[in-house]
Order: sequence, then structure tokens, then C-alpha cells
Amino acid sequence: MSLSPNFSKNPGCWEQQLIRKYKNPLFSKQERGVVHHQVVEAREKDKAEQQAFHKQFETAVEKVSKLPEKAEAEQLLALIPELTRCYNDGMMLCIDLPKEKQALSRLLTLFEETLLKTAGEESAFGEQVARDKAERKIHQEVLENRIIASMMREDSPISVEELAATLLSAAVEEAEALLPFLDPAQLDSLQQQCTTLLEQAAQSANHNLESAQQIFGLIQTTANSHATE
Repeated sequence: MSLSPNFSKNPGCWEQQLIRKYKNPLFSKQERGVVHHQVVEAREKDKAEQQAFHKQFETAVEKVSKLPEKAEAEQLLALIPELTRCYNDGMMLCIDLPKEKQALSRLLTLFEETLLKTAGEESAFGEQVARDKAERKIHQEVLENRIIASMMREDSPISVEELAATLLSAAVEEAEALLPFLDPAQLDSLQQQCTTLLEQAAQSANHNLESAQQIFGLIQTTANSHATE
């Protein structure tokens, strides 16, 4: 006998995808039939990844703590990619990490400001630092969207086959933010898949499809705008 799922209050990205699927007619009957042992496995996977991240975070902070009071530009430049990677990896866990996120943001900002003061913003080096800073900020803002963060992982909990159902199940704002990252071929494929999914889900009288229909409209609009370019 399979036990009904008992979801966490603060699920990680693997458990979040199971929550999206559970009793959701936009997913196939097999996918939406989530049982407790699947939740336990996902939770263990999330926990292992979170533990690995905290070790990664501690290692990065320790390296910063060992810098001399007046660190050379090369030393700061060597650590910026590691701090950035740590920040991104934390965001892709799709959980709240306010202390770690704030600490990494402050360190990156401090390093960038120090480099800009040293080089001067008008120099080629200073301009490059400023560009890198702006690109990092945009990337960090994108990762605030947990569906995008999940999809950007190498081992994404959202499979290609599940993208359409996942997108239709998202908050409208989440889905809208993701669409600019999809190419015309992906959008065309999504339209076809979403049409089928919505037709099937319409047979379920217990599921409100208003949000899904709105997202489908956004997909169509985005696809049509690409077609006219």
C-alpha cells in the first residue's frame, strides 16, 4: 500500500516539482500520482545538495577570511568567480538562504567596488569590471525565479517532457519571466503540447484552469511576436 505524500514546509527543488505534479491534471496520470516514498527520496536528495552547498559556502568564506587586509587585485579577481558560483548554486537549490545570499552579495559588491577604485572606472579594466558586475546582477535577478533556477541546473528536476505542464502550473509572473529565454522552436512545441494538456485537463471539474489559460495566451503571444520578427 502506497502512503499519501506528506510534503515539507520548506521543500527544495526536487520536492517542489513533486508538489507541482501532485493531483495536477496538467500532468499525466502516472506523474500526478505522487506517493510518499517519492517525497522521501526527493527530500533526501534536496538535503544532500543543501549540505554540499553549505560546505561550499564555508570554504569560500574561509578563503576570503585569509586574504590580507590590502589584497591585490589578482587575489580578488581569483575569488570573484568562486563567490559567484557559490551564490548561483545556492539559488538553484530553490530554498530561502537569506544569510548566505546576503553575505555573498556583500562580498561580491565589496570586491567589485575595490577593483573599480583601484583601476578607475574609465580604464579598460574598470569598464570590464563594471560590465561583469552588471551581468552578474541580471543573472542573480533571473535566478530569483525558482522555475528558471531549477531549469538552469545541469540535473534539472524539470524534464523536457514536463516543461509544458510545469509552465502551465506556475504563477503567471513566473511563466512570463521564463518565456524570453525560449527560442521559436521551443515556443512552437510548447504551444502544441499546451493545447493537448489543456484539453485533457478541462475534463477535470475540480481544477481551475484560468491561470493556465492565461499562461497559454502569453506563450501564443510570445511565439507570434517571434514569427513576425
